Amino acid sequence: MKYIECTIVTYAQIILDNAKQHIYNSHMNCSINQIAEYLGISRNTVSKAINGKPGVSEETRKKILATASEMKYRQYILEYSEKEKEVKHLGSIIFLTKASSQSGFWLKVMDGINKGLEGSGYTLVLGIITEDEILQGKLPTILNDKSIKGIILVEVCNAAICTKIVNLGFPVVTVDMPPAENEINKIMDVITMENKENIKKLIRHLYDKGKRRFSFAGNLNSFNVSDGIIKRYEAFTETLSALSLEEEKAYSFTKETQEQFSNNNYLVQKIRGMKNPPEVYICGNDSTALQLMHAFTFCGYSIPRDIAFAGFDDIPDASDSLPPLTTIRIPKELLGECTAFAILSKIKDPARPRLFMEANTELILRDST
Repeated sequence: MKYIECTIVTYAQIILDNAKQHIYNSHMNCSINQIAEYLGISRNTVSKAINGKPGVSEETRKKILATASEMKYRQYILEYSEKEKEVKHLGSIIFLTKASSQSGFWLKVMDGINKGLEGSGYTLVLGIITEDEILQGKLPTILNDKSIKGIILVEVCNAAICTKIVNLGFPVVTVDMPPAENEINKIMDVITMENKENIKKLIRHLYDKGKRRFSFAGNLNSFNVSDGIIKRYEAFTETLSALSLEEEKAYSFTKETQEQFSNNNYLVQKIRGMKNPPEVYICGNDSTALQLMHAFTFCGYSIPRDIAFAGFDDIPDASDSLPPLTTIRIPKELLGECTAFAILSKIKDPARPRLFMEANTELILRDST
């Protein structure tokens, strides 16, 4: 990804130049702060560049590494800087995601991809596709970029739009995928997560605590519904059936759009019409769970005394909510690293067999249950 760096100079240039020269002459083993002061940029920018983190333009990063080498920050910096000079820019890999995607999820995936692409010569570029574009079958203009060598899809699970993207002829890797029955899944590389076992484990745990009335929240009919959400619902219904229970469908939220889940007034109105809400909501993702928790709390319900909630993903907001949200943790950075491996190997050998990787998940019990 490319970012624009800017520096605000607040002192006379001659004073700044003298200060820089003093720093340069005075330190054989300098600190990050001293490199930042010498270059007149933030410490955070220097730290990102030295540690290989995203968020720094290529030009700025090379300048920082060269300066760190000259000022003898660490010996490895010289070696790293020399290696960087040898890396040629081979093209761009587009990270294509929905405009409404939850940043807490896909930014972590992106961190893993950046780590996996480090030193490869490929630049990760963020691309956004809107829900209107998905509905109308339109591809974003960024996919016309002549530098593209591969495409990574995150939370883009509409089979028709995925087919159009694959037909562009680039190597394509998707994180999660369209519903399993779609033929396009047999063509794309798929990096996904195990979606069922911890849902089953959680429901049995709550059953053992005396819970008997369960509902589900998550749009199962969306034009962009993912295989992951469908499998989570399958695990939900399969476990209830095994326990001789039935879903409280009258209180489930399985047809709401993202806009409705984000509309507190809509949720509050629907909740106020409920005569006897369920004891537990199992939600397709953390965002849905947090939005419902907020609406039920607004309506006077106590969580988890009146209703327990659980999500999926373990986005940062899950642990910060009141109460903290029980969830199922996806190893997001690991998904990103596996995705980087898949796209690089596909670019190198387009004819290689299709890859399907599935990462285990982890049940995280918190106060919302």
